[in-house]
Amino acid sequence: MLGKSPGNPGKLKRGKSEPMTDVALANDLIAEIGGKRHVGDMFRTACRELRARFPHRDDPQNQWTERRLRSWWNKESHTVRYSQMVELFITAEELKEARKQNAEYRAKTARLAEMAKLVAAHEARGMAEG
Repeated sequence: MLGKSPGNPGKLKRGKSEPMTDVALANDLIAEIGGKRHVGDMFRTACRELRARFPHRDDPQNQWTERRLRSWWNKESHTVRYSQMVELFITAEELKEARKQNAEYRAKTARLAEMAKLVAAHEARGMAEG
């Protein structure tokens, strides 16, 4: 007996029925680059990060703009060039690694601060007894 067809197993699902498209992937990368914040701030942050890494000063057609990012976000444009996707992916990966390193550094610093407090408390007890 044949079972039900799984539908379209080759495509990832977004939300209820939206397939994963280049624009959807670009939007996910923009959100990852821009961080979890107000949409306008997310676009400004993402645009700033992309421009810093890929300024395209000699090629104004390929410069990163908030308008380009918004056009994907608002589904006004359905085209993401390969070079744009690569730049989005590289930027997202670099920021993911930087955020991971920052989190590790903060955790290590918090542990060191806690140890310093324990040492100071231990020394203070030693002075009180003596």
